[in-house]
Amino acid sequence: MRISKVTLLLIAFPLMMLLFPTSCSKTGYTIISTTADSATQIITANDEMNVSYEVDQAVNEALLATSLSSIAGGDSLNTATGGAILYNTISQVIIDTSLINDSAFIRLTYYGKNADQTKGRSGVINVQLSRDGNGKIIPWKTPGASMTINFEQYEVIILANNKSLWMNGSLTITNNSGGLLKKPSNITLPGADSLQDRLNGSIVFTYNDNTNVIQTWTWHISQSRVFNFQNSLLTSTVTGDSMVGTYGNISTSGNTRFGFGFYTQVTKPVVQTISSSYLLSNPLSGEKVIHGIPEPMTIDYGVDSYGNILTSGVPYGYKISWISNGGQGVTIVSY
Repeated sequence: MRISKVTLLLIAFPLMMLLFPTSCSKTGYTIISTTADSATQIITANDEMNVSYEVDQAVNEALLATSLSSIAGGDSLNTATGGAILYNTISQVIIDTSLINDSAFIRLTYYGKNADQTKGRSGVINVQLSRDGNGKIIPWKTPGASMTINFEQYEVIILANNKSLWMNGSLTITNNSGGLLKKPSNITLPGADSLQDRLNGSIVFTYNDNTNVIQTWTWHISQSRVFNFQNSLLTSTVTGDSMVGTYGNISTSGNTRFGFGFYTQVTKPVVQTISSSYLLSNPLSGEKVIHGIPEPMTIDYGVDSYGNILTSGVPYGYKISWISNGGQGVTIVSY
């Protein structure tokens, strides 16, 4: 029996598609990127939220560490000038201020669970303060003061699923307004109850779901943050602080897990709360747009399980939407 050319093509085409997928992740599973692939979109959106969250959390803890020392922070009420201190506002972290006088240096060493017992943490964060022209430390409380924060093998493990995020890298933090970030029960904020700072730098990260070869990704971070303390509630509001082409308010940029260059625009400020138990909440509100990827997406934070924006209460998660096959793809993801 003769087989027509058309029949041969119908048989061969699916086999060719199996042999040559359009995109393959190197993180332990294969994902084929198509215009209807919500799995790829969810992973990209999750990475954007999780990396941004853990960077902000670590920076907040570094800022809290400076308030231990009158030399580092500039607050005369604090007298710690040296020695290793177990600071109970940051759960299971040893804060070493012994090198403040000689090197303008603070070291945070992580060795256990966070305050709400949901994450395990290890590694080191080094805080290098700046000096003036006379070699004197510029206290962080000073308007315009800056410090450098270095991540050394810093790892966060989600205890519920044993998934971990590992980071190296360096960020420069500038105190635009002046003032100190302390624990919420003793917060010091200048005029109009507002503290403003700026983060800029790069981090290298990976997850523990790599299989054969550990693959890392480098992201650039550029954001402005405003802290407000009103009605006994401390909030952090984050916006982007750089430009890419004609797009402003860019907060992160780099490559996704799938090898696509991206840049994230904060189109509505991302709002989170800070408490003594977990320090930083999941986003309560805000909107980001991830540009540069094959299917640019919008992320709305602080929604209920149906994707509706909440104005009060604890949100379920966030909603992502993108153009899919000429229509709109929508997925709701829980925190």
